[in-house]
Amino acid sequence: MRPPRVILPHKRAVLTKQPLYKLNKNDLLINFTVSAIEAVSHVLRSSRYRKGDFAFAIPAKLDVSRLAAALSRTLASFPLFSGRLVREPEWAISLDPQPVSFSVRKGAEPWWREREGNAVLRIQPGPPIEKINPLRLLRGEDPALFKATVETSADSTLVGMSHSHIVADLSVAMQFMRTWSQNFLRSEPEPAPVYRNCDDLQPPADAERVRYIRSKIPGLLYDTFPLDDIPPSLFSPFPITRVDVRLSSAQVAALHTTLTGLAAGDSGPRLSAQDALTAFIVSAISASGEHPITQIHNVVNCRGIVPELVPLNSGANGLIYATSDPVTPSARAPRHTFLDYARAIRASIREARDPQYVRDFLALSGEAWHGPAVTGRGHYIAPTPGQIIINSSYRSNWAGAHFGYPGQVCWLQPDTVPTDNYVLMYPSNPAPTEEGVWLADAGACEVSFNVKKGREAAFEAAVEEIWADLVPDGEQGAPRVLTYA
Repeated sequence: MRPPRVILPHKRAVLTKQPLYKLNKNDLLINFTVSAIEAVSHVLRSSRYRKGDFAFAIPAKLDVSRLAAALSRTLASFPLFSGRLVREPEWAISLDPQPVSFSVRKGAEPWWREREGNAVLRIQPGPPIEKINPLRLLRGEDPALFKATVETSADSTLVGMSHSHIVADLSVAMQFMRTWSQNFLRSEPEPAPVYRNCDDLQPPADAERVRYIRSKIPGLLYDTFPLDDIPPSLFSPFPITRVDVRLSSAQVAALHTTLTGLAAGDSGPRLSAQDALTAFIVSAISASGEHPITQIHNVVNCRGIVPELVPLNSGANGLIYATSDPVTPSARAPRHTFLDYARAIRASIREARDPQYVRDFLALSGEAWHGPAVTGRGHYIAPTPGQIIINSSYRSNWAGAHFGYPGQVCWLQPDTVPTDNYVLMYPSNPAPTEEGVWLADAGACEVSFNVKKGREAAFEAAVEEIWADLVPDGEQGAPRVLTYA
């Protein structure tokens, strides 16, 4: 591969009239989880978790010069991407635009596959993207916050990006890729994100409220280790097997129909298709694991709930956790546990949309991120028996970054978090038939996670059993379960 080119924003953004963009504690420390895992991955000579990396595979050879020019225009709307992390006198991003790496390489693999194998999450090493190394970033050895990669073949192009979580969560990263696509097509790009310096929030004064909010914060904010002495086994305490569950749009609809029927007569809020999906997967994991799942943490977007803190179009991180109250799985038929999980999930998400909850959560989670950081410690996702984290982008607009080929672009990410308590959900990729006709099943879902090695058969059996109870007359059968050794 040739040395990377560099790209500069084609003009200075309004935000760059100020020298620094101050990071609030939640912006900064969400990166430490990624950093810690990256560090251990280096020790293990593996790269198991790069949440800020993804790529789009386009079934045509795109003009690289046009892609570069479109990237330059896009960077002007996202000034943090071409900034540099600084730590003095406080954690911030220098807004003097710096060149970003733009790697171009030739490839042979088109990256899309037959329908059943066209997974979003690819087994390592995954798409060949030049990657941000968060540990080197935090040490000041490589302060870049964003890198881009383009790989071309005779009939395909892979457009990829790697970014620090400091400058973007998935919502912003998706907006960046859609804007890059719109600039490439010379169409009107969507409005640029809004950036504002956020003052650190004060925690609640009431001790009981503090205890309550802390009970809603996942353990990963409290599980830490010294970054200069990383145990090699920290993120692989036991052997795991990657598992995918593929649900068609008809299967998702069937689950939602069942859930709606079970909840008929409830005076509470309407339960969604996402609630049904999550409750089904958690039910199967709970029934087949060593410990029943009693608490569910959903990663949720809090943009627009408290606009002065996190505007609706915020360019900074806008994530908090919606944590359920404890749930006791039912000893009766699976449908009872399925309904209990769905109700608990919906109640937690409604709570996470309360402005005071958002304020209090951000204040306390910011403290939990910041405290270890200033003492040189990192966070990690430790085994948490009875608890599970759901990170769903099932409803995100992945297909919007199509670079002129709507309905024919596949989105790809590297492998899952190397633990058995973190679940990722995506809209399924379109895929070509043998005749070259692209088909998309709008509403289909891909679910990816890990189970402890030896639990694969038990999980698959649980999927079959629970599905039979929930959808006894379903014409399409149970969702397909795929395992990767």
